[in-house]
Amino acid sequence: MNWNAILPELLLSIGILVVFFLELFLSRKHYKLLIFVAGLVPLLSVLSLFLVQTPTQAFFGVLYTDTYSLIAKGLIYIITGLSLFASYDYFLKKSSEYGELAYLVLLASLGLSLLVSSANLALLFLSLELASITMYILIGTFKGEYLSKEASYKYLVIGSIGTAMLAFGSAFYYGAVGSLTLKQYSQDNTLFLLGMFLILSALALKVSSVPFHFWTPDAYEGAPTPITAYISTAPKIALYFLLSKMAMLFSQMKAWVLLVILLSVLSMFYAGLIAYVQRSVKRLLAYSSVAHAGYFLLGVVVWDKFLNSAMLFYLSVYAFASFGSFVILAVLEKRENFTHHFMDYRGLGRYDTLLAVFLSLFLFAMIGIPPMALFIGKLGIFAGLIKLGFLPLALLFLLASLISAGYYLKVIVYMFMEGRERKWQKAEISVGEALVILVCAMAVVSLGLFPNALYDLILKGL
Repeated sequence: MNWNAILPELLLSIGILVVFFLELFLSRKHYKLLIFVAGLVPLLSVLSLFLVQTPTQAFFGVLYTDTYSLIAKGLIYIITGLSLFASYDYFLKKSSEYGELAYLVLLASLGLSLLVSSANLALLFLSLELASITMYILIGTFKGEYLSKEASYKYLVIGSIGTAMLAFGSAFYYGAVGSLTLKQYSQDNTLFLLGMFLILSALALKVSSVPFHFWTPDAYEGAPTPITAYISTAPKIALYFLLSKMAMLFSQMKAWVLLVILLSVLSMFYAGLIAYVQRSVKRLLAYSSVAHAGYFLLGVVVWDKFLNSAMLFYLSVYAFASFGSFVILAVLEKRENFTHHFMDYRGLGRYDTLLAVFLSLFLFAMIGIPPMALFIGKLGIFAGLIKLGFLPLALLFLLASLISAGYYLKVIVYMFMEGRERKWQKAEISVGEALVILVCAMAVVSLGLFPNALYDLILKGL
């Protein structure tokens, strides 16, 4: 047994057990300490990535670890640590200091970590379900609020549909290939095509792509906002790294290309247009996440090293921009009687200038305005599509990006160009929240100025 291949997961598992037993014996007044200890676990797992020898495998080839998967794990662990540090004050203010939160977030990340190293559909299924079931529970953390319980139930329903499609598709895949191992296959086999269609549909549902997005905006809106920040970023990183790996194996098939293009175009335009009619900023950002699913899917239409690396770079920096946005929403939500209705954001730039500036920075980044790092990612995807002969698709991507600018700018206009009759009490921000917002802002700006720091790493991994 090659234990080195699963060193990060072993460290994460030990950390989960330690936090679990600490939660049993510590009282609720030590909640902040528990979250702090839990937040250190994924950061230690990041350090352990440098000790893993690549490429390597474990469990008879079921789990395969290379530089590519280590990059994904590093991003997932960083987001997990930031999520825990940003959450403790929010839950204290909401009188929902449940100790289970600490190890549930770590459990979800353990599932995602195994997912990116899955070389077999059986492990892929188990790891995805470990992450998914944990996230259903996290969404329903506000036990006394109807919206939180409804969001958890809805996410469970759509997640169960994805689980069924993945299991059914895996059965067809096995029938066609004779193995559950993910490997290149290009025969014109109806059974295989059906299996691939179901597996890709299941993963599209998990990344909230249209028409499989269903109740995702409801789930994002009803979940505690720090949890929304986590589920809108960490799972996406794992799933798109997995989809990129699958594109390498199956994108030579015409059916793959057509299905991915269809999912991408529907997501970009449907979510982009629906976002304009939203009255809640939190729900608007949920539809923004659905629209971005379309942008990311463009990067796996076919396998190309330049196109895939551009998409994964874009995905990585988007995760920081999206996470930072939701953390700011969580800070604002701690104020009494604050909702995420647009009217509550009127004049925010006057009364909470620093928070409004940082939120604007993240929104400008998602539009793709230089020198933000997302501009580099969008430019890379656009150039990659043209290079591969997908000019109409590149133009649709450009049009969808221009459409999205309107609803992001709408939030900024309300914050800085609209007034309000009464003043809000200044939002209280914890040390953890301030640190997380600063880290996300620095990542978005610094990777825009020096993109090669991450871009070259992803290129080498591919």
